[in-house]
Amino acid sequence: MKKIIVITGAAGGVGSLLAKGLAKKGHHIVCVGRSEAGVKKLADTINANIKEGSASIALADMSEPKQVDECAKTISKEFDGFDVWINNVGVNNHNAIGPSWELEPQNWWTEVNLNLYTAYLGTRAAISCMKDKNKGYIINLGGGGVQEPKPFGSAYGAAKSAIVKFTETVSIELAQEKINIKAFSFNPGFIKNDRTEILVESKVCKKYMPKLEAVLKYGVMSNAQDSVDLINTIISGSADALAGKYFFADDKNIEEAIANSKAFVREEKNLLRVK
Repeated sequence: MKKIIVITGAAGGVGSLLAKGLAKKGHHIVCVGRSEAGVKKLADTINANIKEGSASIALADMSEPKQVDECAKTISKEFDGFDVWINNVGVNNHNAIGPSWELEPQNWWTEVNLNLYTAYLGTRAAISCMKDKNKGYIINLGGGGVQEPKPFGSAYGAAKSAIVKFTETVSIELAQEKINIKAFSFNPGFIKNDRTEILVESKVCKKYMPKLEAVLKYGVMSNAQDSVDLINTIISGSADALAGKYFFADDKNIEEAIANSKAFVREEKNLLRVK
């Protein structure tokens, strides 16, 4: 079933791959970004080459609350609501990589802000627009540093871990307020794209995260299609009982989780817990 899917930070990296993949599933993608040229190029590519789906654009700096709110309201008005909001904005800046005590405090905080705060603002705006129809999906991207420490990438890891716990918390709040909006988070894995290649080739990454270069050049990378399939399953409604949980696209276990949803919930699987 065709859905209106909003993807923030859609113009590059994982965002553009998700946009194209979900368009191929037959959905309409609203590509959100700061640069009109960037999101327009992506939308034009989808509309010209992907017959199953379609795309349009919206502009916003996802770190500015007013712009995010206005963007969500504009999209909602244009399409009489939207079905899915994916908070994809995320950065792994070179100036926030290294021993935590040697990083400039502002660089560390900027990294957290661009990953965590943008997810909060997007979630807040999406729920405000979805509440009237009492349905919809919010999907937040986790990443490296959530399931295990990410040495020399503490800002990124801390932000992504907070996003996962934030998503679970919002899911509980929605349920307690009897709002039928489902929130999920997931890890897309290490996907080859222009941004990961630039990161891996940087001097600071070669010094502190040399294993990433080895994986990029000689290892097995994650496949963006696994993330697309995971998202498409989540927004189908079949995984609603698992709202609030954190999935790994690489695991390809969403169907297993759905089939055993009662056990997954009872045993608190796919959640950040101290046991």
